[in-house]
Amino acid sequence: MTGNCIGIDIGTANITAYVEGKGIVFSRPSAVACDAHTGKILALGEDAFAMTGRAPASIRVVRPFADGVVSDIGITVAMLNDFVEKVCRMSVLKPNIIASVPGEITSLEKKAILDVLAASGAAKVCIMEQPFAAAIGADIPFSKPYGTMIIDIGAGTVDIAVVSMNSIAAVKTIRFASESFTNDIIRYLRRERDIDVGFLTAEYIKKTIGGAVIRNEEIALVAKGRNVVTGSPINFEITSTEVYWAIKEHVDMILTAVKEVFSKISPELSADIFESGIVLTGKGSLLYGMDAFLESSTGIQVRIAKEPWLCVAKGLGKSIQNKRKLKNTGYEFRYYDEF
Repeated sequence: MTGNCIGIDIGTANITAYVEGKGIVFSRPSAVACDAHTGKILALGEDAFAMTGRAPASIRVVRPFADGVVSDIGITVAMLNDFVEKVCRMSVLKPNIIASVPGEITSLEKKAILDVLAASGAAKVCIMEQPFAAAIGADIPFSKPYGTMIIDIGAGTVDIAVVSMNSIAAVKTIRFASESFTNDIIRYLRRERDIDVGFLTAEYIKKTIGGAVIRNEEIALVAKGRNVVTGSPINFEITSTEVYWAIKEHVDMILTAVKEVFSKISPELSADIFESGIVLTGKGSLLYGMDAFLESSTGIQVRIAKEPWLCVAKGLGKSIQNKRKLKNTGYEFRYYDEF
């Protein structure tokens, strides 16, 4: 016998959980801190993420699900085991788990995900492409022969998909996303300013003054770093224009991928998208000016979905609520050995 159904959006930055009958129960960092010598798990979630850049050499902080794929199976299983125990602590039955995966995934990557879900205590498993789940979560009507484009900008991947008739008509996954912008800022400061900053500082800079377009009024902030030449800690000022140029290459690559998807679809679907517009989901869609950049570059209206960082998890949840529709769209819960 099986217990409740659980939807898991396993992202590079966060893991978000939907539980049947309860809704979204939590979203926490996909981070694990472990002993560098023994591999023993020391902390998970927020506690582990807070150690980023601050942990001693004896502690390793791991992001076990990097760029949309499992980078460390053992640690990923430990992270999901902890999650399953928390949400199923009152149940003696194993849950059915539906998890999100990138729009484009290899058979080897798919097997790794299924292995992790099975090892985490799932009775039956199901996997769904992130852009498809995001489209459901964003309430995009796509049951009819009419195309809509969705761009899901996560921390580790960007999925660009055209959905129509309850399926994906075309999809492109690029293995970088908003965390690449953060790393761009780190590299820029070291290359141009001889300043070293940690990931958390660069992430703060990105969220506070970063942008996909140059702001009409430039803003700046003061941050802390280390002078590469002297090794001394310093305070430095960085402007929004500097950050724009630091991340511009990766922002432009998203536009290139969008154009590639348009080249794959029929003129009829292209016409539909020009009429229906483009929908942005994922936390990376909140980068200042991302919607304006894509709209001005494509000439197509672009809107950001409500609570874009939760769209994938919401889509998994809605699929759980309507299992008949889930099965009719080609997805269903199966035992591991049935894949």
